[in-house]
Amino acid sequence: MYGCGAWNIRRSEWVVAGLRLASRRSQPTIANRPVLIISTIVDVATDAVIEELSRAEIPVVRINTENFPFAGIFDYSLQSSGGTRLFSESSHGGEFRSVWYRRVRVPERPKEMDPGVYDFCVRESRSALLGGILGHTRRWMSRPEAIWKAEFKPYQLEIASRLDLLVPKTLISNVPDSIRAFFRVCGNEMIAKPVRTGHIVQNGVDCAVYTTKVQERDLDDLSDAALSPTIYQELVAKQYDIRVTVVGRKIFAAAIDSQSDPEASVDWRRTSNPQLPHRVIELPPPIQAKILALMDTLTLNYGAIDLVLTPDGSYVFLEINPNGQWLWLDDMLSFGISRSIAEWLSEEVA
Repeated sequence: MYGCGAWNIRRSEWVVAGLRLASRRSQPTIANRPVLIISTIVDVATDAVIEELSRAEIPVVRINTENFPFAGIFDYSLQSSGGTRLFSESSHGGEFRSVWYRRVRVPERPKEMDPGVYDFCVRESRSALLGGILGHTRRWMSRPEAIWKAEFKPYQLEIASRLDLLVPKTLISNVPDSIRAFFRVCGNEMIAKPVRTGHIVQNGVDCAVYTTKVQERDLDDLSDAALSPTIYQELVAKQYDIRVTVVGRKIFAAAIDSQSDPEASVDWRRTSNPQLPHRVIELPPPIQAKILALMDTLTLNYGAIDLVLTPDGSYVFLEINPNGQWLWLDDMLSFGISRSIAEWLSEEVA
């Protein structure tokens, strides 16, 4: 597994000391332009891609979002002359060849700071940073607004269904009677999962919310279900789970033998077995075409997609994470996804 090396952390402290706007007339050639990466200090996936870019001698500007506003300097000036307005690293003076919008994290609140003031400072800094980079018109993996939109699971399912990908029967509801009725529609075989994210902080402890099979006894008291809409779906029978990682037009598919482990049978991420069997597979061309159509419709250049292969050989779409993880696949299957991301980011496109 890749580590978050000291070189990357030290680099993050100085390479993004300030940003300012430059005109097109001062831009270097495309070959000399750096890749801009919006990420976090502790993201080992970012470290892995930067290692690949470093091997290829591609310059990188990394912005760690938790540095703002308390440890990072933001210096943005608009110039009225000289062509298109472009962001540049103050020490570089040029446009970026590509932008990777990877991760955003909120900084910790200083103990002495009023919570309301903290919230204001974080919101203003986030708006300044993201508002500044949105005007960049070159290559994105992927544009922030596309990522934000694609993260909505109801929208994903609607688009996938329109593209003729099989999707499970789905109900999104906080109405107890509707949930009970849908349980019967699913033949008493139903799962529940979050609409947005599987992360919750409870009593100060970070917890993961996994996809869970709903039991008949769970329907007796659904008072808590009224507090938040939840995604309910038919429980899809599996040969195995499939993780599909898309980089540009490249598709990397891995079969995950989730049914070999009772812990992983409903949600393969729930297993405590680090050696859950994986193997490389090739998806049928029609499924590959539908996946690329999904990426095009969502205007994404990267995506991590979860599918299921059913016992009758059908491929069922579950969801897409527009910034999902992949490093464990590189480690287990030598896919080279990190290298592919670096290659996509480093391509010279006029």
